Amino acid sequence: MVEKKIRFASSGQLMSFCNTCQKMKSDIDVTDMSNRNFRIDGKSLLGLMSIKLGLPMRLIVSGEDEDLAHQYFTNFEME
Repeated sequence: MVEKKIRFASSGQLMSFCNTCQKMKSDIDVTDMSNRNFRIDGKSLLGLMSIKLGLPMRLIVSGEDEDLAHQYFTNFEME
């Protein structure tokens, strides 16, 4: 399992993130950083559109190609 702190600045980033997730075989979830009261499937554009832009989120990747997460999701990581 790989966990990263991410943030989306624009709806274009959300779409790019979703497209990247759909190329992977792993389960990809995005959760709220504050209290984890919801979990969104990273492969669901509709679910991702419910995220408030600019808020810190937690990315959880688990599956057979989770090692690609470091390569694919660097652009979305918080600094």
